[in-house]
Amino acid sequence: MSNILFRCPNTGMNVQRPISEPASGTSAGAVAVVDCPACARIHLINVSTGELSRDVRSR
Repeated sequence: MSNILFRCPNTGMNVQRPISEPASGTSAGAVAVVDCPACARIHLINVSTGELSRDVRSR
C-alpha cells in the first residue's frame, strides 16, 4: 500500500490518502475509489497514473 497525493477538485486542497498497489494484470484505465477528507465525498483515482479520473462523456 502506498500513499497518493491529489488536489481535491471541490476544495482545491491537497489531500494525501493511502491507495493499494495495482495488481499485475490491471488495465491502464483502472480506477480506485478514494474517500476525500477535504470535501467528505469520494473521487476516482487512476491507479496507474495517480491522476483524478475525469468525466469523458460528451455533453
